[in-house]
Amino acid sequence: MKVGIVLNSSKGLKTSAIETIIRHIENQGSSAELLNFNNPLPELDIVLSLGGDGTVLGSARYVGEIPIFGINIGHLGFLTGMEYNLPKVIEAITLILNNQFTIDKRKRLEAQVYRRKRNVAYCTALNDIVVKGAIAKLVRLRTHIGGDYVGTFPADGIIISTATGSTGYSISAGGAIIPPDLGINVITPICSHLLNVRSMIACDSKEIKIAVKSYHKGLLLSADGQVDIELENDDCIIINKASTVTNLIRLSNETFYQLLSRKMKWE
Repeated sequence: MKVGIVLNSSKGLKTSAIETIIRHIENQGSSAELLNFNNPLPELDIVLSLGGDGTVLGSARYVGEIPIFGINIGHLGFLTGMEYNLPKVIEAITLILNNQFTIDKRKRLEAQVYRRKRNVAYCTALNDIVVKGAIAKLVRLRTHIGGDYVGTFPADGIIISTATGSTGYSISAGGAIIPPDLGINVITPICSHLLNVRSMIACDSKEIKIAVKSYHKGLLLSADGQVDIELENDDCIIINKASTVTNLIRLSNETFYQLLSRKMKWE
């Protein structure tokens, strides 16, 4: 196998540990190389992502549908496949190199930005698409779901989350926690100025349209918190299920609810 390694250097993983991982991969008859998002994507079979959920999100954006195994050196790590422990990581890599794993297909979102009826930007996301006003500035969000007008929400912004992303930014804004195998998106206004506004759930086959009205500069669309697109007053964002998925490697038989209970420390 050709193995790519994405390393979040801010997590403080020792160089000797990376060298041990690479040496083990090579001893198994495979090849390994450290990846840099600024370089062209080489030909790969799998990717090891060492960091946290943010590292997995960046890896997914870079490698497309190449299977990713996330190794958590961060905090919650809902997207990662295991917690970092070097001997256990070596065992996991051995299983992966011998094709003893399953693939967890995660749906993505795609967003098109229209300005005066012209398409000016495009992006995809595994977790969420977020439209935010300038800091401490109100933005009005005219929202349609599946072609139906839902309402115009005065708020700090709005989060359109996949089921996968429901445990990310969305949950902190009051959104529901959704098992990742459900075909559902979560639409959550951020700090709405209306007391009767709640998070909404929609089938991911439904197109979501957000028209923004803001008289302040600093309006942004953010994809997975990693790609920012500057917006203008009266821009329209069209969000649909993407044609591509993110493939996550799984070794454990732990269910989503078991994972949720463990990560949230509800035991």
